[in-house]
Amino acid sequence: MDERKNVMIAVQALKRRLVNNRLDVQLEEGYVNQLTFSFNGPATTTELERLPKETPATVRAWLGEHNGAKLFEDPECGGAIELFSIDEILEHKQLWECPAPFLPVGAGRDGEWMVCEYISETDNRMWIGEFLSFDEEDARLNRLPFNFSGWLDYVIVAQGAAFWDWFRT
Repeated sequence: MDERKNVMIAVQALKRRLVNNRLDVQLEEGYVNQLTFSFNGPATTTELERLPKETPATVRAWLGEHNGAKLFEDPECGGAIELFSIDEILEHKQLWECPAPFLPVGAGRDGEWMVCEYISETDNRMWIGEFLSFDEEDARLNRLPFNFSGWLDYVIVAQGAAFWDWFRT
């Protein structure tokens, strides 16, 4: 199936489970809470044209449906997986000094950088870390074996848990 469709299938299934933009979730160590979700409206064609040409098609598809979102946010303590809007992507690209093939797509609960690396028209990879220098050492430590679509699907399945940290040494 087309990766662009996969990302939206997972998000639409999640949205169908929400009640008043809330969902009861169980995370690590038996922690259970009702978390909130907010989805921005779709980006316009003009807004999408502002993205770098290396923007992966799955990221464009996501932004074409939701120009940013906050997922799995704790209404009392804050913290969410934030997926950036186009304006935030462009702002963080400069702020984080991302080289051309790297696109900041969000931030984690603890401020982790979430960056998508454009590899080719059909391939991309997620990088997540407290700080990324985009070098070989970072690739070894922070480049995940998931593309944007697969990563977002797993975030939803893992109920917002930082599953990428479960097996890191």
